[in-house]
Amino acid sequence: MVNLIICVTFFYALHLFLRMSFSLHKVPYVDFTYTGGDDSGLTDLSKRMMVATENLRQSMLIFIPFAMMSVVLNVDNLLLGKIWFGLRIVYLFGHIIDLYRFPHIRPIIWLPSIVVLVMMGLNLYVS
Repeated sequence: MVNLIICVTFFYALHLFLRMSFSLHKVPYVDFTYTGGDDSGLTDLSKRMMVATENLRQSMLIFIPFAMMSVVLNVDNLLLGKIWFGLRIVYLFGHIIDLYRFPHIRPIIWLPSIVVLVMMGLNLYVS
């Protein structure tokens, strides 16, 4: 589980750089380096990456404590954690290929990751 926590942390760092990476040809690098920078020229792909990053950030606030508690309490949530991580990767690729422009696709990918988090919490509660 510790390795998975590390992978998820690096995945989050990747998210942070994707926003900038897909707009460097339109927004000067220096504008990304401070809070007053003009990043109004972001590409649509970068804007979608911002949405994906915000969504990951929200669910990581639940995943990381559950994963750490699983390690401390010796609860086997590794499979559920891997499933959650896989769903998060699929969610990111959905944003990259702009899959969510179609109605009702996003919940099909996003909702199972929330269900997995609930299952991780229930495993911790039962133990």
